Amino acid sequence: MKIEWNWGTGMALAYAVFATGTLAFVVFALRRPVDLVAPDYYAQALRQDVQMAAERNARELGGSASIVQTGDRGVLVSLPATEAAARGTVTLYRASNATADRVFDLKTDATGRQPIALDSLAPGVWSVRVRWNSGGRDFYLEHRIFVR
Repeated sequence: MKIEWNWGTGMALAYAVFATGTLAFVVFALRRPVDLVAPDYYAQALRQDVQMAAERNARELGGSASIVQTGDRGVLVSLPATEAAARGTVTLYRASNATADRVFDLKTDATGRQPIALDSLAPGVWSVRVRWNSGGRDFYLEHRIFVR
């Protein structure tokens, strides 16, 4: 059987190539992992005012509250000595992989410092997020680090 090449055959061939390409892209897209920033993304968006107030409270502490990367494999969280008894969490957040996040309790020493080892983390960009409550006020501090 010989196929006659005319405009109708060309249109049918173009449509077949387009349909095959579209189907291949749909299959590719469905196999990709879909990680939201957080499982409760919408609830967090509704609490945005509380988040902004916590960030403002941390800024008001000045430079006495900080997150500093110490070498390639460590981070030092520092709070004012008056906040040393505060309770909260330290989250090591990886935007590219929701399952890689790590959460620790905030346990500072008497001077308000807490070292955190980064040995178990994959190389790349991470966000260190510190959230604590002291004196009925919420505080939030965030800093990006690069783990080698």
